[in-house]
Amino acid sequence: MATAVIVLSQERERNNTMSDASNPYESTPAKSLRPLGGIQYMRSFHYVFENPIWITNLLFIGLCILSTSVIPVIGQLVFTGYQFAVIEALHRRPGAQYLDFDMNKLLDYLVRGFWIFLVGLVVGLAMLPIIGGIVILFVVLIGGAGAAAGDDGAAIAMMIVIPILVCVILVIGIAINMLYVPLMLRAGLMQDFGAAFDFGFAKQFIRNTWKEMILCALFSMVAAILLMIVGMAMLCVGVYFTMSIAILMQAHLVHQLYELHLARGGDAIPMKPLAASPD
Repeated sequence: MATAVIVLSQERERNNTMSDASNPYESTPAKSLRPLGGIQYMRSFHYVFENPIWITNLLFIGLCILSTSVIPVIGQLVFTGYQFAVIEALHRRPGAQYLDFDMNKLLDYLVRGFWIFLVGLVVGLAMLPIIGGIVILFVVLIGGAGAAAGDDGAAIAMMIVIPILVCVILVIGIAINMLYVPLMLRAGLMQDFGAAFDFGFAKQFIRNTWKEMILCALFSMVAAILLMIVGMAMLCVGVYFTMSIAILMQAHLVHQLYELHLARGGDAIPMKPLAASPD
């Protein structure tokens, strides 16, 4: 009897393995995702260089960044769309190298990036009154201190208030990012503006990954500063190259957050089926 149970168990595992491998493009179920241990921060850096043509990919992204100095926004839309094409591919094919930047898909990248840009614009405009109100409050406090105690009082107030203001703005920025990440994930993966504003999904995503989102935001900030310094040291031109690394790092971090959300029981984002490859 025990032997029969073991044989049946082995047969079931073999069938599950064959089923999982039957379609390499199928969305990964939560049970097969990474353990719940957390985010692999340095993995987001190393994977950039695992693609055989990583230099070409970084150069194309760098050209998009450079183009924004001539034609604002367009280049940003393109590399943002490419970011989410990378995120989608990493989700569909776990462990595979990230997608190459394809010049034939510039329009696809542009359209996908446009939806994400609109989501960011709406979130930014919604939060602008809050940030403006806080800044005005701190200015009034400094002005009140100056009126009450003269120039010395205003100087002391500035020394106290400005660091607090910077910290408050940083906290607000992280909070905005925590809302923005799940919204832009839906916009980028569903390639739809209206579908982004599912606040039930956003609440669930934040509940599942809020600690990791804070750490990813801080890690991205520090990494971007360091990469910018390295780029500036490369006769300034290197900034376009190093910032391209930062963009791909950010894509991998967002991908990890989404997979962690799924692994913790979160709802999946429905995606468009892949176009059939020509025979």
